[in-house]
Amino acid sequence: MKKLYTILFATVFTFGANAQFGQIENGGFENWTDITLYDTPTDWVSSNEEEFYGVAAVTQSSDAQDGVSSVRLETILIGSDTLSGYVFHGGGSGVDSGIPYTDNFEAISLQFKSDLPVGDTLFMIAIRYQFGTAIESNVMPVGYGTNSAWTPALLYVGNQPQDELFLGFIGRNPFNGENATPGGWAMVDNVQLISGGASATALPNHSFETWETATTEAPDNWYTLNPLLIGAGIENSVKTTDANTGAFAIEMTTVQLDQDTIASFLSNGPIDLGSATPFSPAPYAATPTMISGAYKYTPSGADQAFLQVQFFEAGASIGVHAETFNPQASYTTFNSPLTITGTPDSVSIIAFSGENTGSVLILDDLSFSGNNVGLAEFSAMEINMFPNPATNRVMIKANGTFNYEIIDLSGNRVEIGSNNQSAVEVSIEHLNSGTYFVRISNEVSTETHKLVVQ
Repeated sequence: MKKLYTILFATVFTFGANAQFGQIENGGFENWTDITLYDTPTDWVSSNEEEFYGVAAVTQSSDAQDGVSSVRLETILIGSDTLSGYVFHGGGSGVDSGIPYTDNFEAISLQFKSDLPVGDTLFMIAIRYQFGTAIESNVMPVGYGTNSAWTPALLYVGNQPQDELFLGFIGRNPFNGENATPGGWAMVDNVQLISGGASATALPNHSFETWETATTEAPDNWYTLNPLLIGAGIENSVKTTDANTGAFAIEMTTVQLDQDTIASFLSNGPIDLGSATPFSPAPYAATPTMISGAYKYTPSGADQAFLQVQFFEAGASIGVHAETFNPQASYTTFNSPLTITGTPDSVSIIAFSGENTGSVLILDDLSFSGNNVGLAEFSAMEINMFPNPATNRVMIKANGTFNYEIIDLSGNRVEIGSNNQSAVEVSIEHLNSGTYFVRISNEVSTETHKLVVQ
């Protein structure tokens, strides 16, 4: 995980080209979806869980020697780094302990297939523990080269008694420091412990028949580090009901993982840590003059969060804006000007929670406005309004004919109107700064939305 944070920290301040079309999609973080990340064999620890970089090095195969599935271990390239897939039975991360196992055995049998380049070998690691101390360690080659048919392997490992056992498989020598060749793979199935020529008590899921699916909830049209952290049981960008408007916002927390501090990053383009520009671009085709939003920020120490927006044309930066976030216990809105010196074809929107463990940033209601930010996205909404926060004007929309009322916190109606189109632009220049409620009614429903006037 230290490598993950090093990549992020080295690149976060050198964004390349990166977001949406017209309005900021899901800028209010109302829409969230569970996304599938990877599958991992039940009861085994896999490289998917410990070192997932968006590509699974361990996969389930329906090509099985026993039962209906086996495990496939592949060596993949992550940027300039090589990751060899591995699985192991163990009580912790790495070879520091095993799982409870007390049966006697002197050999380990398995079935394998492989397509390994010259120099690469499928290895088995078997370590016996007694009273928390490793008493026997075996690192043994299983097979190499191309084995297109299931091939049996029988590895003799001595016969010492143990109360814990570590057993794992990897597509390279785990201790010589040499990387395997990307694209090489091996499959393992039907792992058994042998005592006196007969099978001892089977290891949990010894034939890789059962698998679990790892998922994470993500805000639609946004990307976070959750897919890379979920194997460690961490999600540092989550949905919260502590919203400025609507039902939800996003809560971003800088967390501690082992010896590393992992900030929460939010990007409107895909995050690829193997790329020189890990925050990828998303298409955009408008030239807004303002960006607005709302935030809370609880820093740890003298920390600071930020939001960066950068517009690009043909890969060249044509406008950049940085919004810094200082400590705020209650929602604070911002409405900041944007300067764009061309016609954008892409935009990057990146939020960062801060460098110190425990810093928490909550974001809501991100919105572009002004100039030619079109009504294409806005017209697709059922009932809504933008921008919010607003200064001089606000666009109110509902399907068909509708009525609207703007109500202050005392319950007084300060603006009323109706419209027989899908949207109407309402002047709010006469309203004092503060919070209002907008009640919008059509033939289908009545909804009340919070409006912040700056």
